[in-house]
Amino acid sequence: MIMNEGNQRFAKYGLNNNQFIYLIRICEQPGLFFSQLADQMKMDRTTNYRAVQNLIKKGYVTKTTHPDNKKVRCLYPTATGQAIYPELHAYEDWCAKLVGEKLTAGQQQLLFESLALVEENVQQHLES
Repeated sequence: MIMNEGNQRFAKYGLNNNQFIYLIRICEQPGLFFSQLADQMKMDRTTNYRAVQNLIKKGYVTKTTHPDNKKVRCLYPTATGQAIYPELHAYEDWCAKLVGEKLTAGQQQLLFESLALVEENVQQHLES
């Protein structure tokens, strides 16, 4: 539901299919490698590559060759991407507050611990 809201909200920028999340991560970590982004997004490399290619075509992201390793591509937000980042970041903050709004501090901690365990279980399953 939250992702659908985000896709609708940022459709005016041509960001669909959760591309706004990719752009947030790239703005937060300029110089991120494709593989690092895929790992953070918990997305397969092909899906990750397509999402980033769309952001490049739309003028939100550029990719450059890493100075020490010519096989690695680094991702940077363009001025256009940086210009909409505050709106994207505000939405992400709003979502985070919304999720934990009526939870006590203890319930929030339990939720985060449970989600971390779920993530670890999924990661172990995918790696085996």
